[in-house]
Amino acid sequence: MVSTRALALALASICLAPPVLSEAQGVADVMGGIRDGGGWVEIPIEGGEGALSTMTMPSAGLRLAGCMTVWPGHSGEFEIRAHERILDHVLEFTAEPGVGVPFSHTFGMRAQIDFDFRWSEPRDTTLLLWIGLEYGERTTERSCEPKYAGS
Repeated sequence: MVSTRALALALASICLAPPVLSEAQGVADVMGGIRDGGGWVEIPIEGGEGALSTMTMPSAGLRLAGCMTVWPGHSGEFEIRAHERILDHVLEFTAEPGVGVPFSHTFGMRAQIDFDFRWSEPRDTTLLLWIGLEYGERTTERSCEPKYAGS
């Protein structure tokens, strides 16, 4: 059901490198994710908190827009903080299950992102996060509508 194909690359709004624990993905994979309209990312949450870091990767000034949506079966709220280390940009979001949070970001020539997640419930879960992707400056309704297996 859950695929990480090119979606860690745009997690929470600005990510052009895969999580350290997953296989390396290139810009071609990001473009494939955009063509597919996005996908699902799984983030382990322990005691209400989780973290994810990416490797440094060429990003060639790419501009992405999209929408992230927490799987509607979750409860509570998720605070998400994304720190793009190379450009020193920080974005913070509060995401509720089933409610899309639009984003857009223009990368520099390289990108490396650290993500922190805090759940309003201090217990363990796997955060399921839809990352809808589009190329350019605008987010459309299309990117905020998660795709489910078989649909």
